[in-house]
Amino acid sequence: MADEILLEESHLAALGTLGATCFAHPEDLIDRGLGLLVAQLGVDRATVASVTSRGLETLWCSEPRGQTPPCPDPNLDFCPHVLADPAGPLVIHDAGSDPRWAEHPWRMQGVRAYLGAPLRHSAKAVGVLSVQCAGARAWLPPEVALVNAVAALFGKAMEVEILKVKLRQAQEALEISTAVLEDSAMETPGTGLPSRAYLELWCRSHLAQARRRGEPMALATWVQPPEPGRRKLLERLAGELRGVDLLVDLGRDRFLLVLPRTQRSGAETALERVQGIVGRLPMGATLWNPLLAPDRDAPTLQPAIRRAQATEPGMLEPGGEGADDGKVVWSLLESSRENFLDGASQW
Repeated sequence: MADEILLEESHLAALGTLGATCFAHPEDLIDRGLGLLVAQLGVDRATVASVTSRGLETLWCSEPRGQTPPCPDPNLDFCPHVLADPAGPLVIHDAGSDPRWAEHPWRMQGVRAYLGAPLRHSAKAVGVLSVQCAGARAWLPPEVALVNAVAALFGKAMEVEILKVKLRQAQEALEISTAVLEDSAMETPGTGLPSRAYLELWCRSHLAQARRRGEPMALATWVQPPEPGRRKLLERLAGELRGVDLLVDLGRDRFLLVLPRTQRSGAETALERVQGIVGRLPMGATLWNPLLAPDRDAPTLQPAIRRAQATEPGMLEPGGEGADDGKVVWSLLESSRENFLDGASQW
């Protein structure tokens, strides 16, 4: 009992510090709050997933310092169960010994102990805050109370963020409508996909946000010959993508896939699915890194696109890696210390 009282006092002190801090943006509060949960609870991961038109998407993820956050799929862990019963938190001490989760694919995510609370906007659950452990764990009442309290804070922050997203979407729609009036080349006639002109417009808002959050983007380019049925394949691929992803027709039968908030491991899985749709075509791939030159200084994705294109089969030596067998060949920036922004930390 005494240990729980001390634990509760520690959590209350940390929560009080978080609540008393002024943040310029709601996402700063969420970033700091996730870091607080990881530090206070000693968990393997803390995430915020949001409900979108395409299901749940992980918007923020924090892990212990020195580890690289993956891009977890909240649809495969316990987040849907939190939303199904948003009256209270979902507490799982050991999914391996709990018969409720015998058929659940929790092993795919490596999550055995889970504590999740709904995030509410206008009395409606719009997301999930969760803390996760790879091993079994006995969640104590002060720990459950801390997650609930942080979820309440995040819920208010999400309200502001949702309003900002709606405003940004309205602004982007206005910009796109204006651009369409000025330039009818937002869509490529042959494929119906966004064009280079649309990509430039997309970069204006999305790169600034990604730089502010320090989030990477994965890019892949490939050549898709104009064979019968190509448009249908591309339409199918576009329909399988996440809401944040972007598929662009660069012209001359070359296509670009942009995967925001995605590290290489997540991109490799996604590109396997892409090749399962469009065929085993050789692809060039890279990560756009907002902390490294030249990506951090460029107003568009062009430096990253050039890196990806440099590994396309047409740019490779005959018989070189990826030239004939449909491999995805990666070209990444060097993570040398002098190449990083001053004061920035590597992921």
